[in-house]
Amino acid sequence: MNEEGMVALLKDALQLEIEGWLFYRGVTCTLPKGAVRDVFVYLTEQEDKHRQYINKELDHVQAGSMLDITGLGALKETTHEEVLADAVRSATDLSQHEASAIHTGMLLERNSWEFYHTAADKATQLDEASLYRQLEEWEKLHLRLLEKAYDLLKERIWAENRFAPF
Repeated sequence: MNEEGMVALLKDALQLEIEGWLFYRGVTCTLPKGAVRDVFVYLTEQEDKHRQYINKELDHVQAGSMLDITGLGALKETTHEEVLADAVRSATDLSQHEASAIHTGMLLERNSWEFYHTAADKATQLDEASLYRQLEEWEKLHLRLLEKAYDLLKERIWAENRFAPF
């Protein structure tokens, strides 16, 4: 991909990460202290790391340099699926608010995942494709984390409201 196309994709990627970071940061302030809030703090931190990394790479490309993906490994993430799932199972005061926050997070993560998947397919340089594939994997981790929690919380809300069957 030419430099102009790479810059455009990096700007779009940066915008996605800023939107995710702002959303998670805002939601965190509305949640009570506890494990569910802690997961949103984690997601806020991860989106901020992605934002900083993409911004650095955008600066490199705009300055006429090539992408430098050597620092990509430092952003390695681990899954927290069971932490959030356990938080949903054990919390006694979760509400539609938490469900809405988790669901909106799922939409953001799915959108980011699809964007990075498409960007990797468009990439013509190996480092560029590697960057987008890694970001795609991380967004999929976030999505799976939120999907599992949402499914658990939805079942709980349905049970509390006596929706059937399940």
